Amino acid sequence: MDSISISISISITLPDDIIIHIVSLLSAKEAAFVSLLSKRWQNMFTIIPNVEFDDDSIQVQGMMDFLNAVLVLPPSSRVKSLSLKCRKDRTRYDHINRCLCNVLKRGVMDLKLDLRCGHGYRLPFYVFSCKTLVELHLGTGLVVDLLTKNALLPALKTLIIDSVRFYDHCGCAFQMLLSACPVLVELVMRDVELEHWQWSRTVSSPTLQRLAINHRYFFDVIHYDLESITFDTPSLTSLSYFDFAPRSYPIVNLCSLVEASVGLSLPDDHVWIRQYAGDHDTITLDITNLIKGLRNVEILKLSTPMTLEAFYCFLEVIPVFENLHRLCVTSEHDFRWPTLPYLLKKSPVLKTLFIKGPLHYNYYSDDDDEEPVFEYLPEYDFLLSCPVKVLEITEYSGTRGELEQIKLFLENLLCLELVKVCVCETDYEEQIQLKTNLLNLPRSSKCNIQFFMPHGKSV
Repeated sequence: MDSISISISISITLPDDIIIHIVSLLSAKEAAFVSLLSKRWQNMFTIIPNVEFDDDSIQVQGMMDFLNAVLVLPPSSRVKSLSLKCRKDRTRYDHINRCLCNVLKRGVMDLKLDLRCGHGYRLPFYVFSCKTLVELHLGTGLVVDLLTKNALLPALKTLIIDSVRFYDHCGCAFQMLLSACPVLVELVMRDVELEHWQWSRTVSSPTLQRLAINHRYFFDVIHYDLESITFDTPSLTSLSYFDFAPRSYPIVNLCSLVEASVGLSLPDDHVWIRQYAGDHDTITLDITNLIKGLRNVEILKLSTPMTLEAFYCFLEVIPVFENLHRLCVTSEHDFRWPTLPYLLKKSPVLKTLFIKGPLHYNYYSDDDDEEPVFEYLPEYDFLLSCPVKVLEITEYSGTRGELEQIKLFLENLLCLELVKVCVCETDYEEQIQLKTNLLNLPRSSKCNIQFFMPHGKSV
């Protein structure tokens, strides 16, 4: 059915709310054309839920048609959401900016920009002074180097920055952007390249509640040097932080933090790829304030084995986690086991311990061909006072060392009520034997053992 037929049909038969829904399904060009054919359509065509362009699915020569269609929308039309993805054509940014300015004056609440920009391109000032924006998504490859003192986004609650660089030619553009968002609740920084920023290295917001930072890793970058990062976020309740550690954290204000997921890479003498580090290299960075800043969390996820190594280097500053009731650690067979007992000793109200990865165990053997002999270490004695009630292990293959380790947990975790074990073995007979071995271990009558497969189903 062509646009004329659509216009005639809806003008005669359909209620207003259906018309508005149909508008959301049309391209801007079609909607603008149809609005010229029906007076009723023009009256109803006041709110357009979504305007979207993606040059991955539309031919490049259609971009100008899209931009022109937006520009000829009726003056009374409002646009709730604009999504503009343009990575193939780098020659029409003046037209893009004209379209952005036009839409931003139409009460837009959600703006997503994914522009592969050429050198010297700047977003129009209207992007940083729109009074109606609630969510702003900037990416990919944008450079923000200048914000005026009049920048203000009074309604913005969510800011997503994806592969965007900030500079400080006229003051730190990143900090000026945060200062222009007086009610910001969520900040997401994806694929950031902090080493390429000329910025204040300060995340500061009195209203921010959720923060996620994910560094872009380059495997060919050996040396990396970032002076410092400051977190001045007193209202923050949720933190997801995956990054290379800087030299220091001068200020860490996370007094309201409830949940944190931390994945740090800690270098030896600023050598970030382990095979390039020497045996005698020493840690020259200081993550003390970051560790202390986590003291109030209720849920803590140490999301990489390297994070446990980082904490191991600063055991003496680990605070008492008075509110921590769930601890999740990511392990490998050679991960820093002494870190975990120390964390558990500092967690007096811990209820759930989640080990993501293989279960750690210590063993020795004079002959590599012999079955490893489990070695009990004094560091296990802390288990007797540990209040953990639920233990979950995501990779269990039933080796002798793993069985002995679980036996230690069952014998010494006096409050333990539930052990959940993810079965790695897929052979049915071996599954039965694995379950039997575990179920035959001595344990308290109040402690149950549950098995589940990697996909989550019980076995």
